[in-house]
Amino acid sequence: MNVDQHLKVAQWHIEQARLHATESGYSCGCPVNDHDQKAIDSVESGKIEEEKVCSVSS
Repeated sequence: MNVDQHLKVAQWHIEQARLHATESGYSCGCPVNDHDQKAIDSVESGKIEEEKVCSVSS
């Protein structure tokens, strides 16, 4: 993906989180996949590094 595509995906995720937070008792039911868990772990550790290749296995 290019930069613009990454930003659009990020914007979508932010909007989904905002919508989920405003719905009382709402749960989207989306399981965390390996790629998302890697992103969550990076954010929580404070060590976000640039990925050169998108891979859920690394």
